[in-house]
Amino acid sequence: MKKNVLIVGAGGVAHVAAHKCAQHNDILGNIGIASRKKEKCDAIIESIKRKGNLKDKSKKLYSCQVDAMDVSALAKLIKDTQSQIVINLGLPM
Repeated sequence: MKKNVLIVGAGGVAHVAAHKCAQHNDILGNIGIASRKKEKCDAIIESIKRKGNLKDKSKKLYSCQVDAMDVSALAKLIKDTQSQIVINLGLPM
């Protein structure tokens, strides 16, 4: 069973992590990128596609808007996306 990954944050480190996860999405499953600004997540996804780093194109690569400080919203997103791996790369507040 694939794990499904949710990356929280859309900065430089999240960008690198998303590329690495995409290169191994045949093992990791679907990959979601979530941040307060969805357009930053979309830019990372575009970069992954442009560089051809998505290994298994049948798996989902998607973006979501969420405020990581809103614990209930983040918990709901994790549940809704069935993510078993959450990589929190957002800025500390």
